[in-house]
Amino acid sequence: MALAAIGLTAVFHFVPTANASELVACDAPGVLNTFDAPLRGLARVVERSHEIRVVALGSSSTEGTGASSKQAAYPARFDREMDRRFPGKDFQVANLGKGGELADAMLTRLVRDVIPTRPALVLWQTGVNDAISGVDVETFRKTLLSGISALKAANIDVVLVDPQFYPRSAGVARYEDYVAVMRNVAHEQGVPVFRRYAIMQHLISSGQHPVEELLWKDKFHLSDVAYGCLAELMAEAVEADLKRTPGAVMSAGVASRTPISGWSPSSAH
Repeated sequence: MALAAIGLTAVFHFVPTANASELVACDAPGVLNTFDAPLRGLARVVERSHEIRVVALGSSSTEGTGASSKQAAYPARFDREMDRRFPGKDFQVANLGKGGELADAMLTRLVRDVIPTRPALVLWQTGVNDAISGVDVETFRKTLLSGISALKAANIDVVLVDPQFYPRSAGVARYEDYVAVMRNVAHEQGVPVFRRYAIMQHLISSGQHPVEELLWKDKFHLSDVAYGCLAELMAEAVEADLKRTPGAVMSAGVASRTPISGWSPSSAH
C-alpha cells in the first residue's frame, strides 16, 4: 500500500556505525508531522537567498549528547537534509545547544546571542530540563511567550521542539504538562511545534525502533538513530510547510548569492 494512502511519510538516513551503509526507515503519520502554522519569513528567505541561516537553540539533545559525533547530532543532520531537499541552497545551521539549560537561560541567550545574528529560523528545543527541575508550568509558559514575542518582533520564524520521550519520564511530575503547554502556546501564537515526544512514542509503538535503539546508554539522551530520524522528519515537515506557503518559490537558481558577513555556524558550540 502506498504510504500516502495511509497518511504516512517515509524518510531514510544512514546511521554512522561500523556498517556505514545501514539504511534505517522512519515513518510518522501526517497528523504528528505536519505544522499547523506557516513559516512565511523562512519561505521568503528561501525564495530570495542562496544562504539560509538557522539556529538550533536548546539543551543537551541539541548539543548532541549521546551522538557519536557533532555531525551525527540533529542540527548537523538537519542542515545536510535541507541542502539535499533544496538543491542550489546552502542551509547553515548553528548548533547552540547547551546541556542542562532551562528555558529561562535559553531566553537570555536568544535575546543576547541569537536575535542579533538575524537568522531566518530558530529551532527552539526546550522543556525537558524544566520538567525535571520542577520549574512551575506557568513560569515555563511565560518564558516561551517571551521568547516567541521577541522573535516575532525581529521577524524571525521559530519552530518549537518539545521534550523527548524516555521511559523514566513517567516518573517526572507533570512531564506531559510541559509537552501540552508547548503545543498550546504554539497554537495560540501561530507558530509550528515539532512533536518530538509523540513522534518518538510512535516510532516505538509502531515497532519501527525499540526504545533501546532510540536512546543512548543512559536511557535518557538520544542515539544516532533517534537524531537521524528526528532531523529528517523535521526537514520533511519544514519542506512541506514551505511548499504550502503562498508565494514561496522552491526552485533553485532564483537565489541572491550575496555573502552573509559575521555568520560562522561551524564555530558555534
